[in-house]
Amino acid sequence: MKKAIIAVSLIPVLAGCSVTRNVVPVSGVIQTGTVICVEDNPRVTEPEILSVIINSINAHDYKPKIYQEVPDDCAYKLTYVAYRKWDFTTFLSQADIRLFEQNELIGQVFYKLPNGLFGGGGLNASKWASTEEKIGPLMDELLRGASGKG
Repeated sequence: MKKAIIAVSLIPVLAGCSVTRNVVPVSGVIQTGTVICVEDNPRVTEPEILSVIINSINAHDYKPKIYQEVPDDCAYKLTYVAYRKWDFTTFLSQADIRLFEQNELIGQVFYKLPNGLFGGGGLNASKWASTEEKIGPLMDELLRGASGKG
């Protein structure tokens, strides 16, 4: 009976260890060489997120341009927010990346570690993975169909 109580009490702790990864890939084709205007978010303190986004855009043969305010004539605009938490060191805990064509959402990446014990992310050791390891594959999934790479 005692073992059963311990096992049942661990369920909420272990259930909170799953990572949310949602990608809505771009379904249309974006011509290679197309400029994707990235709206720099100065409130984001996660140091690697912008370089991961830029590297992913480059890897799919697009041309990223970073703006404080994206011009109205930019056909493709990418926005992002990212948050980090601390557990012995800082790590990316959440990111929301959105790609727009003429102000219409055409693709999105959402990544979130669970809330909980141990600085967020619970007992999931992947919380300490680099931002590249967390977001790079999701960005590839976002852009793969649009660029024809895949």
